[in-house]
Amino acid sequence: MSDGRLLLQKAIYARLTGNAGLMAKITGVFDFVPQNQAYPFIQIGEMDFSPWDTHTFDGFEATITINLWARPGSRGRASLHDIQNDIYNLLHRYIFSVSGFTVVSMRFDFSNIVVDPDSVTYHGIQRFKLLMGGN
Repeated sequence: MSDGRLLLQKAIYARLTGNAGLMAKITGVFDFVPQNQAYPFIQIGEMDFSPWDTHTFDGFEATITINLWARPGSRGRASLHDIQNDIYNLLHRYIFSVSGFTVVSMRFDFSNIVVDPDSVTYHGIQRFKLLMGGN
């Protein structure tokens, strides 16, 4: 399963970075965010996995968190909603191609935008659920 997790993360990264419209609105997509990274940016966050096995194959359900970090200034949350909408359109119901696995479904779970304790940085959170089985 560990190979599937890494392949899935790479597929999500490729899907997000491969969209010119999204990339024009952000400064990058990261797993580990470089120090002093310019805003706004996306971080592929926690990926929790649970077994989803049948009698014929091994599989898992993944809960994937996509973090959006921004300092939107006078536009408030509007720019974050716009970027989160792009992420939703790219990931919700998208069937990823992951070598050695069959992606059964990818669906949106929830989103939220909160202001960090520094009162300047906004944190957009989106969560997606994915079902994946080994071939």
